[in-house]
Amino acid sequence: MRVNEKYSYSKYRSSDSRPVGSGKVFVAPKIKYPHNPTINLPRKFWGNIFLLLVILSVIWLLLYSPFFRINEIIVEGNKLVPAEQITTQVENGENIFRFDLDGARKKIIAKNPMIEDLVIYRGIPNALKIVVLEKEPAFVWQSRGKSYLVDDTGIVDREITPDEFNDLLKIVDQKNLEVKIGSQIVSMDFIAFVKKINDDFFANTNIKISGYQVAETTFDLIVTTEAGFYLKFDTTRSAEKQLSDLKNIIITYRDSIHEYVDMRINGWAYYK
Repeated sequence: MRVNEKYSYSKYRSSDSRPVGSGKVFVAPKIKYPHNPTINLPRKFWGNIFLLLVILSVIWLLLYSPFFRINEIIVEGNKLVPAEQITTQVENGENIFRFDLDGARKKIIAKNPMIEDLVIYRGIPNALKIVVLEKEPAFVWQSRGKSYLVDDTGIVDREITPDEFNDLLKIVDQKNLEVKIGSQIVSMDFIAFVKKINDDFFANTNIKISGYQVAETTFDLIVTTEAGFYLKFDTTRSAEKQLSDLKNIIITYRDSIHEYVDMRINGWAYYK
């Protein structure tokens, strides 16, 4: 046998002798077919088409079918803001999965200053639940013959009728300035001052309050009483200190007070 002799698989297929030692072992070449007989292309093609149709059907069902359109809106936690005023910011018929929860939340809060925060939940298949956290009402502001509800941050929430919120104290603006809904009409310090006067006035004076007024600015608070005279307070100073001064004045000079008592100057009290 020559060393450079070339061997093929077919040459030794029927022979008992095989090349040994360092001789090369040859493997039969693979037979190439014009197509792979183990893959059924038509079956795979239609299977892919069917899978695609299923996926598109599910997408259409979830995002565009009438079954998932919003037709019920539930509002909870609201006492001051009517439910209809909240639901008008949400469009019925919109797809529940494509509904912008955060955008609707910001829109409702912007349109309703009395709402501090809210959360919107999706109720599958076609309902929304809006849970509202409202601000606390502080008092009723009256100007130009109209009444407005003011929250505990000093923001004007909305115009109300004279018969609403009769349990809240009322402050009359003597200058009758124009009031804009959503604007901050007084500071939180002013609100805290008025609440302190309202809560502790009777205990210090044994006199009942009949009303509150502001004149030029909210730095001054005028309190009318059932005793027939009125009081002038400085809202930038301590309410407790001014009530204490008033108590001493009433104890000492009660019979001489006919028109007013002025506590606005620190360390002094004037009466007439």
